[in-house]
Amino acid sequence: MSDDSTHRGNLPNDKEFSDEEIVKSHVELSKNKHEPTANFLLAPLVFVFVFGCLIFVCSIQLSHSTNSFQLHPPVELIELTVEEKETLRLDRKISSGEKIFAARCASCHQANGLGIEGQFPPLAGSEWVSADPAVIANVILKGLKGEIMVKGKKYGTSAAVNMAAVPITDREIANVSTYVRQAWGNSSTEVLEDEVSRLRDESSDMQDQWIGSELRKMFSDSFSQ
Repeated sequence: MSDDSTHRGNLPNDKEFSDEEIVKSHVELSKNKHEPTANFLLAPLVFVFVFGCLIFVCSIQLSHSTNSFQLHPPVELIELTVEEKETLRLDRKISSGEKIFAARCASCHQANGLGIEGQFPPLAGSEWVSADPAVIANVILKGLKGEIMVKGKKYGTSAAVNMAAVPITDREIANVSTYVRQAWGNSSTEVLEDEVSRLRDESSDMQDQWIGSELRKMFSDSFSQ
């Protein structure tokens, strides 16, 4: 038996098909096939177009966004003069000191720096604040005890005020001291972190708080100014 006979013999029901019937079946099958339509071919192109538009819009938004997306510093910072950069540095230091003061000092000395009469001395216009920078730094480092005179009024109790009970870094002391010396009408120079570090080393063996009268005597020249 020929190969064609064998192939046709494997068809369902072993039905015999003539060559003409086979050709006719192929023609009918070809007619029933669906070629890709125009819409089907356009779909990928539409997707690519829409995706490209989204990328374009996002790139425009990114170019107008904040400096956080910039790879380089803003031009205005690059063009700052030495004096402007120094002013910016000091402003940031004072801003940091203001936050430290609000968290650790304002409850006693008050947010307006006026203190509480008879209990906690004012810092606004205080000769203790405008004196040598070492005065305020030493007070924060070691605390203070005994009575002191501030703006002609007496403050203090027999109990020591230990402001160093909670650990504070040299930088934090420098920042908050600088803030206090510049706030509420005060206009004294900044307190340097290196100076605070030196004072901390010098008083490392000191176990007690400063006595107001002794501290004032040590820096009497700056108090008389």
